[in-house]
Parts: sequence; C-alpha cells; structure tokens
Amino acid sequence: MKLIYSEASPYARTARMVVRELGLTGQVEEVAHHPFDNPQELLDANPLCKVPCLIDDKGMAIFDSQVIAEYLDAKADGDKELFAAVNKDWQLKTLYSLTRGLMDTAVALQQDKMRGEGQSEFWQERFYGALDRGLGYLQKHLASFPKQFEVLSINTVALVDYIRFRHPDYQRLDSFTKLTMWCDEQESRLSVTQTAPK
Repeated sequence: MKLIYSEASPYARTARMVVRELGLTGQVEEVAHHPFDNPQELLDANPLCKVPCLIDDKGMAIFDSQVIAEYLDAKADGDKELFAAVNKDWQLKTLYSLTRGLMDTAVALQQDKMRGEGQSEFWQERFYGALDRGLGYLQKHLASFPKQFEVLSINTVALVDYIRFRHPDYQRLDSFTKLTMWCDEQESRLSVTQTAPK
C-alpha cells in the first residue's frame, strides 16, 4: 500500500499515526507530496487533490483521513482496534467528530492567514471562537477518553500539535492546561514523535 501525505497536514498525520499504532509500517509506503503542487500521482488517485490518500495493493484509492483510518483498522490483525471504543459510545463518537471539526477550523484559519491583506477579521473571530469553545469542551470531557491510545487520542494530539505549529499566536491554548498536559504525555509514543508536523 502507498500513503500520500504532506508533512504539515494534521489529517495526513492522523493517518500516519494510525499506520504506526497498528504496526503497519512495513506494509505502507509513505510518499510526501504537497497538494498545492498538483502532483500527478495525487491527482490521478484523488480528484480533490487532498491528502492523505491511500492506494491499496489493488490500486484502489481511499481518501479522507477517517475513511483511511477505518480501512487500516479493519485490515490490521490482532486486538489493536482503534475504533472499538468510539464505535460503542455516542459521546466518544461525538468527541471524535469534534476533533475533526476543530482540525477543519484550524486549517481554515491558516488558509485565511495566507491571504495576507485579504484576511477576514470576521472569519478569524469565528475561527478563534470555535477553537476556544471546542478545546474547552474537549478538556471538560478529557476524563471520558479511553485509557488506550486510539483514534480520539490520535486526533486530539494531531489537533493540538497543529495549532502549536501553525498558530503560535493563539495564546488561549495555554489556558487549556489539562488538555495540553495530556497531549504532552503522549510525546513518548513513536507514532507521535515520528510524525511531528514540519
């Protein structure tokens, strides 16, 4: 299998972390492409030209980070089911959805910043407000996270690290002490250290 990714993408990072947590590094070749370069390999596989994109052993393209994670989780052997807890609990599934929505918000904020003089004060206020509320909600429900490191954990680490990477000006992040400390505690995992955004 081949996983097309970008080193800065939080979505691609979640897929790369899933590969490592499931012990599939020997079965998945990782190929870095920047989607803004419109690489032909990515265009041929995903009409949206977005990462991550997984190409399986039969040449089938699978895209969207959640779909890729579910596919790899189903393919993996043993008891490393990363979706087991989320699929059995509506609150956990909702928290997982929240992490995805917060990633969308953080990425949209970065895209707006890239507009330079065309930045929208209205949308930036909306984005920062959503981050404030969403991260607060995650921290409030941190105690309900599964004890094992699974998809909700993966998304949360990728989200917080992406905010640190792209939005160092977002000082409110430091106020979510329990959440950031929890994320820092995961730094010893190889899946976290080997996929840090660049």
